[in-house]
Amino acid sequence: MELTGVLKAKVCLIGEAAVGKTSLIRRYVEDSFDDRYISTLGSKISLKRVWLTPRGGDASKRLEVQLSIWDLIGERSYLDTLHQEYLRGAQGLIAVCDVTRYSTFEALDEWLNAAFKVSGSVPIALVVNKTDLKDRVICLYDDHEPEEKARRYGGFAMWASAKSGENVNPIFGNLTLAIVRKVAMVGAT
Repeated sequence: MELTGVLKAKVCLIGEAAVGKTSLIRRYVEDSFDDRYISTLGSKISLKRVWLTPRGGDASKRLEVQLSIWDLIGERSYLDTLHQEYLRGAQGLIAVCDVTRYSTFEALDEWLNAAFKVSGSVPIALVVNKTDLKDRVICLYDDHEPEEKARRYGGFAMWASAKSGENVNPIFGNLTLAIVRKVAMVGAT
């Protein structure tokens, strides 16, 4: 099935506090970065429009994707209550961990399992954020670990830096394409 026109998609960023969810969104939506940490209370919604053109470049068949990007509070204590409301209707997830704190990577299983209970099986991106700090810490991640975990959940993994912008656009772009493909497949059945 070929999609044209407008597609509205809800994407939720999940993960522990201070992993850089807000910074990734700010870098993607506003192309800016702020070193100050401000805890997200509840959720914050940002909007971003992207246009996709099919291979071959026929501009008349362009698809506008209106992304509603939800930044969720990084407290697992809310997983059974508040997050259920925020995750309802999500068509994609970005699960974020911090390269300097391995515990945030380990916690992603709990985050993803709770999210899938509400959203069902949706496309996911697993993001190891703060790669700009990788040289200043002993990295406890084996390079293959994020990819293996993402594959278990049917998604992909990328290393990123909201500070430098490294891989931020490809993360959102690849997830958007995965969402569009899933919508097209569902519409074709």
